[in-house]
Amino acid sequence: MTIIFVALAVATITMTITRSNLFEGIRKTLNYKLIRCPYCAAHWISFGAWCCYPNVLSVFDFTINVFATVALSTLPMLVIDYFNLRMDKHAKILHSSRSTLL
Repeated sequence: MTIIFVALAVATITMTITRSNLFEGIRKTLNYKLIRCPYCAAHWISFGAWCCYPNVLSVFDFTINVFATVALSTLPMLVIDYFNLRMDKHAKILHSSRSTLL
């Protein structure tokens, strides 16, 4: 059960860093693939999350947990990305000069 919560946290943190407006300036300034690619960033964030978790028994368990977390976090990342794109399209329609919705 812990791995599911860690995967959800990894997905949320990853999408916040790689896709949100909050980190847009940092992404433009640094221009590293690591902070532009959610899948790449998820590996490092998962690694950091499992380094903080005290109950990992061996290097093998640690490695399995890191990669399983990345695998489990990809689905929530895809869902978050899908809804972000839908919201962006909706916002553009609402704020366009021809919109009659306002």
